[in-house]
Amino acid sequence: MKKPNITTDLAKFLNPGTLTEPFLSNEFVFNKIMTDLQNKQKNGKKSSIPESLNRWIHNNIKFSHDSEFKSKYRFQRSAKEIWESGFATGCSDYAMLFATFARQLDLPTTFLHTAELGWLERLKSGKDFSHHYGHAFCECFYENKWILVDPTSKKIEQNYNPEKIVLSYNVGPGNVYIPYFRDTDLSKRQSTQQHNLEMDNLCKNL
Repeated sequence: MKKPNITTDLAKFLNPGTLTEPFLSNEFVFNKIMTDLQNKQKNGKKSSIPESLNRWIHNNIKFSHDSEFKSKYRFQRSAKEIWESGFATGCSDYAMLFATFARQLDLPTTFLHTAELGWLERLKSGKDFSHHYGHAFCECFYENKWILVDPTSKKIEQNYNPEKIVLSYNVGPGNVYIPYFRDTDLSKRQSTQQHNLEMDNLCKNL
């Protein structure tokens, strides 16, 4: 899995993907984020555009604890559909929203799927890997460098290894994640079963 290239990938990751087409005006998104950023600065608090964007998304989108809802819609919706529902099924939904809005703010942004290292080792050794452990992030080109954004946890890693992500906090069973899919978004609607099968196939070749 190649890390994003500053010279060749900036243009690509400014463009929307299949499921991350903009649905709000650029001006509307910009004004929302700038208002939050300026309010934080007026109160003497440090902030950034990615942090303000994370807050705005979470002010509008709540994590769904409804298992039926999550089973029906996980990996199935566009960013517009996620936003209009008001609920996210998981990390992929939050990452797609962040990527959509960040690009409208002229920030090149990847959609990054990763596998938790312990799960990946079980997969490659043939041990029980049926319960899939991974996480969706975004990489954002901000202030002349790529940073790692976790839109679900609202956390940002300023310095990270794009080929082996070691987090300063835990997500699920661990804090080490290996990228296996980096693009503009999921590229297609898929069932959880289809997603997991694709994850298995891609991760076996890491």
